[in-house]
Order: sequence, then C-alpha cells, then structure tokens
Amino acid sequence: MLALALAAALAQAEQPPEWTPSHRYRARLEVDPRGRKRSGSPASIDLDFPRLFKVLGASGEFDETSLEVTGYDAAGRPRVFDASRLEGERTLLPWRVERYFGTGRVTLRFVVPDATWTRVAVYFDTVSSGLGKPRRYPGLVGDGDRFVEGFKRREINASHFDQFVDFDGDGDLDLFKGGVEPYVTCFENIGRNLLVDRGRLTSAGSLFVLPCSREHRSWVTVAFHDWDGDGDQDFFPSFSDGPDAGRIVFYRNTTRENGGQLTFTRVGPLVTVSGGAVAGGEQAGGWFPSVCFADWDGDGKTDLIVGSNNRCWLYRSTDSQRLADAVALRAGGEEIRLVNPRFDCADIDADGDLDLFAGCQPGPIYWFQNRGSRTQPELAEGVVLAYGGKYLIGDAHSGVKVADFDGDGLQDLVAGRFWERTELGEADRPRDYGGLWKNVGTKTAPKFDRRGANAGAPYTEGFQICDAVRQNGVRAVDWNGDGRSDLLAGDTDGFVWCFFNESDRRFPVFATGVKLRAEGGPLNVVESGGHARFDVCDWNNDGAQDLVVADGDGTVTLFLGRDGGLGAGRRIGVQAGARASVLVCDWDNDGKKDLVLAGGREYLVCRNEGDDANPVLAPARSITFEGQSVRYVRPNLGSFVDWDGDGKKDLIGCHFENSIRFYRNLGRGAAGEEPRFASPEGTVIVRASSPQMISGADAVDWNGDGDLDILTGQGHGASGLRFYERDFLDDEAAGLRPGVTLRGADRR
Repeated sequence: MLALALAAALAQAEQPPEWTPSHRYRARLEVDPRGRKRSGSPASIDLDFPRLFKVLGASGEFDETSLEVTGYDAAGRPRVFDASRLEGERTLLPWRVERYFGTGRVTLRFVVPDATWTRVAVYFDTVSSGLGKPRRYPGLVGDGDRFVEGFKRREINASHFDQFVDFDGDGDLDLFKGGVEPYVTCFENIGRNLLVDRGRLTSAGSLFVLPCSREHRSWVTVAFHDWDGDGDQDFFPSFSDGPDAGRIVFYRNTTRENGGQLTFTRVGPLVTVSGGAVAGGEQAGGWFPSVCFADWDGDGKTDLIVGSNNRCWLYRSTDSQRLADAVALRAGGEEIRLVNPRFDCADIDADGDLDLFAGCQPGPIYWFQNRGSRTQPELAEGVVLAYGGKYLIGDAHSGVKVADFDGDGLQDLVAGRFWERTELGEADRPRDYGGLWKNVGTKTAPKFDRRGANAGAPYTEGFQICDAVRQNGVRAVDWNGDGRSDLLAGDTDGFVWCFFNESDRRFPVFATGVKLRAEGGPLNVVESGGHARFDVCDWNNDGAQDLVVADGDGTVTLFLGRDGGLGAGRRIGVQAGARASVLVCDWDNDGKKDLVLAGGREYLVCRNEGDDANPVLAPARSITFEGQSVRYVRPNLGSFVDWDGDGKKDLIGCHFENSIRFYRNLGRGAAGEEPRFASPEGTVIVRASSPQMISGADAVDWNGDGDLDILTGQGHGASGLRFYERDFLDDEAAGLRPGVTLRGADRR
C-alpha cells in the first residue's frame, strides 16, 4: 500500500525544489501550519526509508547520520535558517529520528521556523555513500528532547530493569532496556561491544505498548528466553505498575520464519502447578519482580530464579515445562535476603556447577559461589564484587550479566545501575555509567579488574545526554560569562552540576558535566538530605552570581559567589517541607528580592523586609489559591515570569514528576502588591508522558525566538535535561500540531 501511495505521490508531485547537497535521494514534504502563527514549532512524520529506497529503485542500508532537512521558498530556493553556521549548514533545520526495533519505519521530528516554511526536503543516503556525518549534531527540536554533551563514547550497562541477550543469534550480546514507561528500548551489538540504539520494541509492525497504569507507567523489568525451543526469543516482562503489577507475563515470539515481521503474542502470567502466580503468594511483596532462566540443578530442564519479596526463589521446571512451587534459595546456611534483587547464573570458576550473581536496589553486586555440585547446588555466603560504596539514596537498582564479553575464554561480568550515582566518600570521582569487570585471573580462579568504554566495556558512541542523575532540577544561566547559556542542574545526591555550552542555542552541545565547587570542595547539601533544588541570583548585589540551594530536609543554604567561584555555604533561617525547592524573585513588585519555597504539600513565600542588597526574610507563610493550598503532593518550583503576556508575572510550578502548571496572576501587578491566583490546580502546560519523567521548571527563551520555553529535569524515571518549545506546548493544549504530508520522493 505504501509503495502505491508513493508512486501516486510521485506522479502528482509539483515541480521539485533546487537540489542542494550531494545526496542521491530525498523526500519532499508539505507542512500545514494549521492556521496558527508559528515560531520554532516541532513537527513530525513517519517515514520508511528502506521502502523509499525500493520505490526509487535503489538499495543499501539507510544511514541516519546522512539526513539533512532543508526548507524552500515558493520559487524552490533553499531558505537560510541559521546564518551564523558554517557555509553549507546555514539552511539545515534541527531534526531528530525515533526508531522502532523490528520495522523499517522511523518518526522524523524537525523544526518549522514559522508558518511560511511549508516546503521541506529531507535528503538521505546509504551507509556505503560515505555521506554520513555522525559528529555533526542535528540540533534541538523542542518536543521534550534532551540536551547533549559532545560526541564521545560512554559505557552502557544492564541495570535491574534490563537484559543482555543474543536476540539476533549472531553470537554477541544485545541489550534491551526497561524502566518506568511501558516500552522496551533495543540496542544491537554490532561488534566489539559497540551498542547501537535501534529504537523501541515493536510487535506486528506497531510500537509495543506494554500493560500500564492509567498514568502510562509500567516499571517494566525485561527478560527474554527461548522457552518453547523454537529458536527465537520469547518475552517475559515483569511489572511493578499497571494491571500486571507483581506478575511475570509470558509473550510468545510468534514471528514468521524467513525474516517475518517481529511479533509477540500474549500467553499470560506465569503460574505454578498448584495454580499460584510466579512471584505471587508468599513470594509477593516489595517492588520490581525479576526472572532469570537457568538449568539450576543440571536435570536438563530450564528453571526460573525469581527475585521478589527481597528473596531468591527457585521454581523448578517439571515435565512439559510446568513450574513447581517456589523454594527459597539459601546461601551460607541462611535464606538469601536482598532488597529487590535481580539474578544471573554462570559457572564463573569452571568447576562444572552454576554460581549465582545478584544486583539489588541499594547497589552492591554479589557473587554466591556454588560449593556443592551441578545437581546439588550449595551456595556460600555472598561476596561483594562491585558497587560496595555508600550512597545518600539507596536506589541504585543494579544489575549484573556474566559472560565472556571480550572473547578470551574467561567469564567476565558487566554491572551497572539504573541511575549513575556518586559515592559519598568519593565526590570528585568521574561519572560512572557501569563497566566491564574483566576476568584477569584464570578459568578456575577468577579475578576482576574494572574496565571502561575504551578498554572493552559495552559502550555507545555519539552525542550523549547531559546526565544529571535522577530527580534533577535545571536552570539556564551564563555561568562562565562567555555570552552563552549554560545548564546548572541539582541532583538527588545533593550536588549541583554545570554543563558549559560549547555551541549555541539552536544546535547546543555541552561539555562534560562537572560538579560546582564551594570553598575548595564539591558544593553539596548531603548532610541535610541531599536533593539539591536551587536558584541563581545576585543575593547581595555585588555583581557575582550566587546560589540559593534548598534540600531534602527543607532547609535553605546560601553560597555567595567570590573570586570566580563560590564560598562556603551558610544557612538562611527559613524552613519548608521535605525535599524543598526554591525560587528567588520580586514576589510583591516592591523592587526587592524575596524567597519562594515549595515543599511538603504547599508553596510558601518569605518576603524581604530588609533592602535588596541585604535581604532580611520574614517567616515563611503559605501561598494560597483563592484561600486554598495545592492538593497535590510535593509541589516543586518553578519560575515567576509573565507567561501569558499581560504584563504581570505568573507562577510556574510543578506537581513533582507529573506535570508543570501555569498559575495566572489575577492581581493588578501594582507596586507592593502580591500576586493573586485562582484554582490550586492551575493549568497544565507540560504533562509527563509517564509519571516520574519531569522535575522542576525553568521558563526561559532558550532558542531566542521571543517566547518563553520550558526547561525541566527528570524524576525517578530517567536522568536527562529536557527542552519544550513554547509552540509545542501551545500545540499540545490546542490539539493542533503542524500537519506534515509526504508529497513525493526522487533521486539524483
């Protein structure tokens, strides 16, 4: 059908625009502005580039990095988008591709500069053409995409929610990642442990949306295994939210042979011979059930080793692959007890039996050596192999995979965590994204040495996200005075990161994040509960940039700028609820800086009763909305800006991890008058695709087009820093995204 539609489009195509780059192929798009005035609008269209090659009589592997997106005027001439760029790049529009594992289709997202940009061409080519430019950043689109650091290698791991598995049967381990959202992201190992993002998992040609809650959350843990022995990988996700919460569900791989479309068919939750649910009954409890497949007792049948209720449960496989009821595995004479564990099995010491390995929510990776036999396992007490440090927040969700990752005949292990964490005693260590613990011993006496992306660990290569750990809050500020907006981000461990902008606003690329320092060491609020939420201001009007940092205990610390850095912190005598956030602004329009706080279940204001250069803060009092406080848990800041253009500043606040909200100022905006707001619900301007995927809000004109955009961090669900263009937010509210139509395709 698509081929026929393309052929019809080719026949009816208008006079094609001027061909500008050296690419051999292009698709011509028509953009419908939908009657809206536009400024930097994100737009999107689904394209199947392998099918386009076929229609155009070409062949080869599509090279995503060869893509160029250019707009044209009515006469077919290319239009300049950014005159400050190098010759040959000034007409390029920012773009991003979202992939779908198991299909040739992608979603192309790109920027429409204004309502007159209705003609767009997408140039593309094959890998063999050599036209790909992987080191040229394609730009920031503005639909919640994440800011990036420069092109580099970065380690990648399998946390509790993920799995290394040879999915395509080519002899190396691919990686499938789960988490909060009801999707699985797939990385193909193309050799030497280089993992390439192939997109989200599909089934029968469509995005595979897993069972989830009404809020679109699954907390899925991924497991694949060829359960029916037909040579392909069946799927066994387990869930902590949605209708299958606490269950492990069997999806049979029903893909047809000879390269058929990847398809999974639901069989149902795993149950035992007695009818009980696997990970149910006595085994239920806690979060994040997990499963590992192994012939534990050497009888030739595949058993299940399940982590749930903080234990390790063995479900032996009987005849016809039926599962016996659970038995708790023991080590060192005691039942194995770990917080939300995930297990792997391998004969690490070449003695003919299976040893047990475990990751856990606090983080350490354990080895339980089998001192019994292949048929009668007996586990020794666990020994910590990795991640034995201390953390402020015990939420690492580590995972481990044992295999010969470097092909030297020895069993290695790869370990990693769901979020990069900072050990409290080693605050200056480089970022840790997991790694390879290479076996540098012998087959019978393993010994492990940590290796990174340049020494054998699985890695990705490209523009890596600005990773600010989980529950991060972000502010845009020119921190080093070079005229470019940098990103500061506070993290859950109590540190504040700086990502220096090395480019511009439309195609921004940032330096590797570094921790801000105060009085010679890393700035932190570890001792008062971490969760650094901050604002930047000139607190004492001395011309230096200062930081005001709220924390997990609800206290606020001032770090004054001096000599190009920050001095020691001192407490400001105000108090908010737990996991507070802070905003410095002129709340009552009297020309003096005040302090707005959020924490617990309310917003608070501390008016400045001193002068602007020497603030003296009154006790905190609640901000009400027609006499009411907000109804949601953990309100989060936020900005005080004129969002609706009526000349009065409005409040931008958040229902933490769920939504960003606009509270319109209904007051007069007169000098000395505090703002007045209506409903405590406000108006949602950003809603997370799933809960736990946003954190905080900074309302700034990031891309310089004259309107206010939103920058936000990410909550429990991820760790990047995200950009929402104002046009995208307005389009979402109105249900009027730009329409994009494929008008034709041609070749040079």
